[in-house]
Amino acid sequence: MITINKITRAVMLSLFSVFLFTACDTSDDNNPSPVPDARDKFTGTWQVNDEICIKGKYVVGITRDPSNSAQVLISNFAFSNTSQPDTAIVAGSSIVVYKQKNSEGWSIEGNGFYKSNGSIEWTYTLIISGFQESCSATYVRGK
Repeated sequence: MITINKITRAVMLSLFSVFLFTACDTSDDNNPSPVPDARDKFTGTWQVNDEICIKGKYVVGITRDPSNSAQVLISNFAFSNTSQPDTAIVAGSSIVVYKQKNSEGWSIEGNGFYKSNGSIEWTYTLIISGFQESCSATYVRGK
């Protein structure tokens, strides 16, 4: 009787293994390879129109942060002309500048949304020398 139990276990284990390996078939996966980077739609050179905070028109550069797969680096955010880029996190069609002090000593924070027409609509807050401004801007991809 012990021999039958060993045989039964071996058969059961074999059947389980067959089901296990057939369950891992990925031939019908619809996932693109490689996976697109959500930051790509935000990277590039942007022409900015910022009339609320009287910053006027200026250019911003957004690049991928090589040390963080969800983060981008923004040069000249809010026309600050800083020596170090500011950081933002990208999630889907949103970009968020978490509260931070830039290299000019400004406190900045805000968020943007990537629109279907390829622009980014921003709302953000600046604190410069103790004076707070609530701003909005439109980014249009540079030519």
